Amino acid sequence: MTIVYIISLLKNDYSVIDIFWPVGFGLLAYHLLDFEVNINLDVVKIFVTIWCARLCVYLAYRNIIHGPDMRYRELQNEWGKHHRVHAFLKVFMLQGGFMYLIGLPIITGTGMAVGSIISLYIGAIIAAIGFGLELIADIQLYSFKQKAENKGKYLMTGLFQFSRHPNYLGEILFWVGIAVLVMPNPASYLTCIGPLVLTFALYKFSGVPYAERNQRKTGPYLDYAAKTGAIFPRLW
Repeated sequence: MTIVYIISLLKNDYSVIDIFWPVGFGLLAYHLLDFEVNINLDVVKIFVTIWCARLCVYLAYRNIIHGPDMRYRELQNEWGKHHRVHAFLKVFMLQGGFMYLIGLPIITGTGMAVGSIISLYIGAIIAAIGFGLELIADIQLYSFKQKAENKGKYLMTGLFQFSRHPNYLGEILFWVGIAVLVMPNPASYLTCIGPLVLTFALYKFSGVPYAERNQRKTGPYLDYAAKTGAIFPRLW
């Protein structure tokens, strides 16, 4: 995070952290997990690598095509002349802390001496479903936004008819799957913290609140929000 912070200063653009965010998890997996220890950890490493590459490329492409995320420029203006200190502590170090907590399934997985066939199949299925949801949701949302006639409208079809943010749902399921893959291990009680922290962050911190901050609270949106869960589908 400190290295990325220095890069952001050189570019005068704090939004570079979004591109490097998934890279951090990829580095965790490559640094901590060795192949051929057991098949569960091999699958974790492969899954995290694919997830990291996909998200990094997507975010880099979005940054190149649509420009830097303006929320960081807004924060820079809000923080004034001390924005560098604020950014280091409130953006880079804070996200570094979240990365550590969310990455606990990878970290605790190093203590898994023998793989579990049950957790292998269950975890792999959940992670694959989560990855698929995230990928499809991003494609649907990007395609929707590319059409000029959809400007100012809300995507309410496809996966978005069940969840206002199905990409976040996919993200949560992916990390739940990774957590299941590394169980049992001596620190299983810490493994569960990762998906829980991610869910909290997406609901209360940088996910839903930020994504919906500029939504016009009109009739169609209020109706959509009333019947559609923010992340998890409403079952009643």
